[in-house]
Amino acid sequence: MFLLLFTATSLMAQSGEDAFKAAKKAIDAYNLNNDAAKLTEAVDMAEKAIDSDAVQADPKMMLKLGDIYAAAINTYVINRSTGLSDERFTDNAAIKGAKAYMASFDASEKKGDQKKALKGLSELQGNITNQGIYAIQDKDFADALEAFETSIMAHDFLTSNGGESTMTPDKLNDDRYYAGLSAVLLEKFDAAEPMFLALREAGYDDSGVYDGLFKVYSGKGDLDTAAKYLAEGRAKYPEESGLLFNEINLYIEQNKLSELIEKLEEGITAEPDNPSLYIVLGQTFEKLYTTETEAGNAEKAAEYFEKAQSTYARGLEQDKDNAKLIYATGLLIYNRGAAMSQELVELGNDFSKEGQRKYEALKTKVDAEFEKALPYFQKAEMSDPSDMSTLIALKEMYARNDEYEISNEFKARIEKVQAGETIEKSYFKEKGM
Repeated sequence: MFLLLFTATSLMAQSGEDAFKAAKKAIDAYNLNNDAAKLTEAVDMAEKAIDSDAVQADPKMMLKLGDIYAAAINTYVINRSTGLSDERFTDNAAIKGAKAYMASFDASEKKGDQKKALKGLSELQGNITNQGIYAIQDKDFADALEAFETSIMAHDFLTSNGGESTMTPDKLNDDRYYAGLSAVLLEKFDAAEPMFLALREAGYDDSGVYDGLFKVYSGKGDLDTAAKYLAEGRAKYPEESGLLFNEINLYIEQNKLSELIEKLEEGITAEPDNPSLYIVLGQTFEKLYTTETEAGNAEKAAEYFEKAQSTYARGLEQDKDNAKLIYATGLLIYNRGAAMSQELVELGNDFSKEGQRKYEALKTKVDAEFEKALPYFQKAEMSDPSDMSTLIALKEMYARNDEYEISNEFKARIEKVQAGETIEKSYFKEKGM
């Protein structure tokens, strides 16, 4: 058993060294005649050699593996930038090359070997960044984050070990920015935090730094710190709409309605053709309307109802066929009728003559509200026949009016949308409305 174990271990070590020899032979052939097949072979053998303890302990072998990965990423960058090919040879070649060069340096005792490792790492720096940029373009944010973190690490390694980094302070900060951005998109807030803090400290002139800090601390649940950096960013970049929308989202989260209204109006001024702003502002006024109604403040409630309705109307002036704004207007009116219906239920239990008189009077008002809401839902359906909220509203309204054939038609459409289908033709357009 001991003999078998010793033999197997020896074969594994030999296998790594043999793979390295094959990789070296292939890369030498590639350098001689530029045969892409030889580069592919060299990389394949390097992948087998890299995990060998014997190879990792040998600075000259690791240096050569760094050269192989450097050739792979360099060829990939040239081919991709010129449209010749998108063959990668291996994933994350630049990262693997950088780690090989750093391992070579760490394993070296000779100054000459160390200088070669630092030189290889320095020459690779630009392509580490290129790999990260391509990863962002491909929306592979995990690879992008690793590439930009490796770029920063390579710079620090070079400068702390007497090498020459090709990264200028501005270029280094660009890589920090992209690393932070990638980390935020992955919701890796602990990785993003030091990147954006370093950029802020360096005075990096981009509102995205404060957007990033806001998202980092919001993601970590620290709204006070998020608000602090957001306020700083808003003061520095008052015209930046992205920060404004972050501020709007923060006030929504904190339920600060008066501040929210002010910021939404500011947002509408900046982007008057953005329907979402009108919808959120209208819903804010509707929430205040509901609060005042429940408190018994009829006059104030009526004021907020009018503001909500006029806000949706302002949005429709910008886009008269916007289905969501049309639906929101109908829902506002419908909800007022629904609130009245609750009182109607209570009056229905009063069978006195006066109670019945009040019931009929209120029922007339409720029916009138639903009657006013219906055309908005119909028009919303004509603008977007697949909108689920509109379909549900129409199904319920026609059922309420005992028009079950139409109600069932919308029930069938709801089921189709739920199954992933798209309703191409509007029911009401087909009816000539």
